[in-house]
Amino acid sequence: MRSIAWVIATTLGFILGGAALHSPGASAVGSEYLEWVVSAAIFGAILGGIVGAITGALQNVALGARNLRVIVAMVVTIAAAHALADGAPNAWGVHAVAALSAIVAALAMAWASGTRAPRAIVAWMLAWWLGWEIGVAVAGALGLSFGSTPEIWAQEHIVIAGVLGIVFGGATSPALRRILRTERALSSVG
Repeated sequence: MRSIAWVIATTLGFILGGAALHSPGASAVGSEYLEWVVSAAIFGAILGGIVGAITGALQNVALGARNLRVIVAMVVTIAAAHALADGAPNAWGVHAVAALSAIVAALAMAWASGTRAPRAIVAWMLAWWLGWEIGVAVAGALGLSFGSTPEIWAQEHIVIAGVLGIVFGGATSPALRRILRTERALSSVG
């Protein structure tokens, strides 16, 4: 039951962030073609940090425990994702930003959960990257990408954040972490 609550909390936090602060996830990157926009990256990190704190707090409610590491991991993850999406050169594209932020997400989750299991870290990295990529594809299929109004832009971010929340939340859920730990224990026996 906690795993379902975890996925819902992660998804809800991401969707609230997508609606209010356009984070996490985006179908476009940066405003300059080859140059970093440092002020946009800093502002994105601040907004992402807010979304991360909200998401981490919701995840703590789902766990029924206070775990500051979970909150810090979500703050770092979403702050990095939003900073990259807003400040990185446009030439990098969404795929590179999703991949770079996936590395941050996986390492932050590894720190929060206290795991060093390579399979778990790779699974979390792939989940973040695939969640972002699938979210962008769904938003595009719905005709929301590159919208010209604030309402369409918010809807696009809600869709991307929702898909990302479901995929990443599922991959980082307590049940999946337990399965990965059990597999590791079984493989060390044999």
